[in-house]
Amino acid sequence: MRIIPIKSVYKEIKKNKRTLSRIINLAKTGNIGGFTPPSTLIGEFNYPRVSVGVIFTTDQNAAIYDAPKFWIKTGFDVSKIFLLRSTLINAKNNVDIRKPDNKYMHNVTLATLSENELAIDLRLLHIHDSPLVSKDLTPHGFTAELSGLKLVENIRLNKNLEKVYYDRDLKATDGMIYLYNNSIDDNRISKALSVGAIGIKRRIVPTKWAITAVDDVIGKGLLEEVKSYPKGDGCAIKTGTVLGNHYVFIFIPGMWSFELLETWNRDGKNIFSGAGDHEFYGGRSKYVKNTAGAYYAIRLAILEKLKSMKKQFSVIVIREITPEYFAPLGVWVVREGARRVLSGELNYFGSQELAIRNAKEALFYPINIEKKSIVLSNIEKQTNLNNF
Repeated sequence: MRIIPIKSVYKEIKKNKRTLSRIINLAKTGNIGGFTPPSTLIGEFNYPRVSVGVIFTTDQNAAIYDAPKFWIKTGFDVSKIFLLRSTLINAKNNVDIRKPDNKYMHNVTLATLSENELAIDLRLLHIHDSPLVSKDLTPHGFTAELSGLKLVENIRLNKNLEKVYYDRDLKATDGMIYLYNNSIDDNRISKALSVGAIGIKRRIVPTKWAITAVDDVIGKGLLEEVKSYPKGDGCAIKTGTVLGNHYVFIFIPGMWSFELLETWNRDGKNIFSGAGDHEFYGGRSKYVKNTAGAYYAIRLAILEKLKSMKKQFSVIVIREITPEYFAPLGVWVVREGARRVLSGELNYFGSQELAIRNAKEALFYPINIEKKSIVLSNIEKQTNLNNF
């Protein structure tokens, strides 16, 4: 694969200055009508009093602005997604997470749960004229202080989301799993959790935390089922690149374990291989330190694959971040990218050594997997004990 040279986020903004200037000038008029995909963004700064923002656009086709699965399916590139998200406005208010029952949050919650693009009227103050980007979340465009929000049209609720929303005796974890099992997109589940629409003791949850919580809870639910499956029949690998993220998956027959290793090459020259995170059969008791939300997103994609195979493996993943991925687009990139790469059949090899060798050959940036991987070291140790 040709490695695309790095782009600067600021150069990308400058290139689209005319489009972005039109958006900011419109927002500065103060009173504006628009549409939400629907989407919200809840910050974590100054927790427990956090910013709760409605994401909106003047484009009536608002759904396309928050549609990760559609972007992947139709082949959007990093530049296109970055520009699409950068033209949004995040109209926000500060809210105490312990007091979600107010008129503003009621309207935000309904707008977030709606199935349809929703027309809204807003009164904006204090427009910030630089698009904001977070390393963990999809770019969310300009920000503005919100002094008024009105829902112009009626919302349409999915029957399963409606059931969970009105069931105040349903635990949050059970609600998330119920929605997932009823084919509600995980992007929508995390938004519902974020605005406090799921669970018994409901709280507003920062968006980044909600995304990881959903990936973790659903993953743990799948893991209980995967652990009941027989061990896989051979060693295999699966490789592929999505949105500048290259994945090499190594499947080794045995009891469940998982490890994620990451390598960055942002500028086309300097390569950095970071510390990874892992879990053995018993799982983790603490949040991962090094790979953050990517760990739980990729683990979920792997467990979905193992469920479809009805097999159990130890899985080692190397995620390589290339210069093509010049702007952070959000944890959804690794979840949907891993799902895309894992679709189809695995490539099996006659031995573990052969699988590892082919995995190393598939890497863009060489690393010593045998030395770096804790899970592989543990597998080899167990093998040696069994052969003793």
